[in-house]
Amino acid sequence: MPEIAVDIELYCAKCGAGICANGTATTRRHQPCFQIEPCEKCLQNAEEHGREKGYKEGYEEANQ
Repeated sequence: MPEIAVDIELYCAKCGAGICANGTATTRRHQPCFQIEPCEKCLQNAEEHGREKGYKEGYEEANQ
């Protein structure tokens, strides 16, 4: 299979942060593809949201 070189830029669809360092070009099932890790900003936001939600649920449960 012939190879081609392509320069691309990757951005987080949720927050718009540049995530070029989070992506790698690879092959899966004999097809070229990209693997993208979530951006740090969205991971931190999800962690904070989960912490707040867990705290709220735990607080409500303890007060019942």
